[in-house]
Amino acid sequence: MSEYIDSRQNPVVTDMSRPVFGPHLLDVRHLTSVTGGIGALMVALLLVIVAYEVISRYFFNEPTYWVTEFSTYLVVGIVFLSLGLAYRRKEHIRIEFAVDMLPAKLRQPVMNFAEWLGVFFVAVSVWQLVRFVWSEYTIDSRSWGLLSVPLWIPQSMVLLGMAVLLIAMLNRMDRHSAGLRRAAQWISHSTVILGCLLAILIGNHSFEFLGSRVSSGLVVIAGACIISAGLHHGWRMALSVTLSLTVGAFAYAATSGASSLEVGLLLLVALIVFLGLGMEVALGLGLTGLLGLAFLLPLQQLSAVADRLWNGANSFTYSAVPMFILMGSILMRSGITVGLFNALTAWMGRLPGGLAHATIGAGGIFAAFSGSSIATAATIGKTAGQEMISRGYSPRMTMGAIAGGGTLGILIPPSIPLIIYGAAVGAPVTLLFAAGIIPGLVVLVSMMLMVLGWSILVPGSAGETRRYTWKEKLDAFIPVLPFVILITSVFSVLYLGIATPTEAGAVGAAISALIVAFRRQLTWKMITESLAETAVLTSSVLIIVVGSGIFGWVVDYARVPQVMVEVVKALDLAPWLLMVGIVGIYVVLGMFIDPISMILMTVSITFPLVALAGYDAIWFGIALMMVAEIGLITPPVGIILFVLRGLNASVPFRDIVMGALPFVILLLLNLLLIAIFPQIVLWLPNNMQ
Repeated sequence: MSEYIDSRQNPVVTDMSRPVFGPHLLDVRHLTSVTGGIGALMVALLLVIVAYEVISRYFFNEPTYWVTEFSTYLVVGIVFLSLGLAYRRKEHIRIEFAVDMLPAKLRQPVMNFAEWLGVFFVAVSVWQLVRFVWSEYTIDSRSWGLLSVPLWIPQSMVLLGMAVLLIAMLNRMDRHSAGLRRAAQWISHSTVILGCLLAILIGNHSFEFLGSRVSSGLVVIAGACIISAGLHHGWRMALSVTLSLTVGAFAYAATSGASSLEVGLLLLVALIVFLGLGMEVALGLGLTGLLGLAFLLPLQQLSAVADRLWNGANSFTYSAVPMFILMGSILMRSGITVGLFNALTAWMGRLPGGLAHATIGAGGIFAAFSGSSIATAATIGKTAGQEMISRGYSPRMTMGAIAGGGTLGILIPPSIPLIIYGAAVGAPVTLLFAAGIIPGLVVLVSMMLMVLGWSILVPGSAGETRRYTWKEKLDAFIPVLPFVILITSVFSVLYLGIATPTEAGAVGAAISALIVAFRRQLTWKMITESLAETAVLTSSVLIIVVGSGIFGWVVDYARVPQVMVEVVKALDLAPWLLMVGIVGIYVVLGMFIDPISMILMTVSITFPLVALAGYDAIWFGIALMMVAEIGLITPPVGIILFVLRGLNASVPFRDIVMGALPFVILLLLNLLLIAIFPQIVLWLPNNMQ
């Protein structure tokens, strides 16, 4: 997850403390800290009630009737109330590859332009959410559960979170507009806020535009954003925002009534443009869908924006995400990385390439905890990189081992991308977790065999081996024994049917905290930082799910997936040829886009094609994880390659590329292996069923 992982490893300190309206009326740092703090408290509350459910059901045979529903509302609160804090910390995921290629003097103006497009989408979202929440309140809409909760209460958290995000985005614009007077800031921010209020007062009024009815409120908010952009960054920025929204409206309106393939092409081009400009992935997806709802459909459906914002995160399946992130956050602060590396070094140090074996093993385990190969590359790169080079390992083997080891985590449970994929296609997360175990072990063994052969066949690539005594091995193993117990406990409660994935994550997080407390490492600072990090990372991940819901609504309405299936049927392609094409597309996308964003942007179209070819949803999930990771380390532009370059400036980029290339080939061979022998993936989940 490129953006938030980079910022987590190298925190960016920004001054977001300037008030939005006057010196004391609204301090953005204070505001986002308060709402983010509430999100962090909700993480803690989610952990407590889920753990209570497990204990109550398993030990006392008294399952609750409220935990599932309440947990879902807590996830909604975590996602949206933490949005502002995540934005302030620059944790939202974005794709900056294209922007980074621009001349230095153009980067910030382009990023500012992308931010104003994001402001427009968020402002429209706030407008529609006010109407949505008020409607739910007036009709006294309630949940279907036994609690019969008035839905406007949890829905208000969505509105509050988006409103805080809007304020935070406007505040960031102040920092990017040097010399702007406080009065001009006040007028600029007030213009956007008043635009939202005026749109609310206008109601459903609309007018004719190119054969479509266009909401007057939408035009008012667009005008307010354009004026605000002009006040902040001058007439050129105002003109740029005006032209982009106008051209977008004309393009969408002109495509209304066109074939599904033409509509799909328009949506693809619009999404590529928005993401290429550097928009946050969630906002780029949302804006692409918003323009479709406003100009592409015969009748505008702007109310679907609020509906998708609410329902996008309103799923119990996603409650597993913060629990596993919390478990990983606690463990990472406990120093597990160094302990794992030292233990594996002691046990594998005698083998040729022993440190490389240890790096791959530690990388795989750490990536499983953190849920991100990029975080693993950054963390293991700091721990193992210099150590391997100082012991005589070649830069190529060192960088290759770090990059290759990180790719294992997405397969080995718990895997956040597998949870997201399972929710997107309706595949059981428990079976997906089980399906990843054997392929993950196969990839791990194949990597170690390759390192062994590399060490023997290429003299000088590996440092000298060392024999460790049994005492040294045991001394190194004892500190990581509690974490072995943790992994065993999580898998046991999950696969023995004691707990759901969410409950298994809660058990893991609770045991992690107990282990750290037993080691006398648990402090109040660690607790608060872990909870805050969990809230922020959960928000930055699941808001993409929400954005993809808006985008997917338009894609489904235009019947793009169904038409793609019909086209593929007409081509009568062999299943293997279809899969080769899909794999090729994903490898290219994976070079630029993190796995979760890539899955959510594409799976609604690719999964029906895969199902048409006769492939199992569980098998495709594992294959997709492998392909996503291949893209991250594929030369010349794989994201992980540049992470390693930043950590090891003295290593030539050519050595990083040449070190990663054998692992790319090996992963492709493993992908071919599970394609030829799908039972490698399906045997364990089939036997569980």
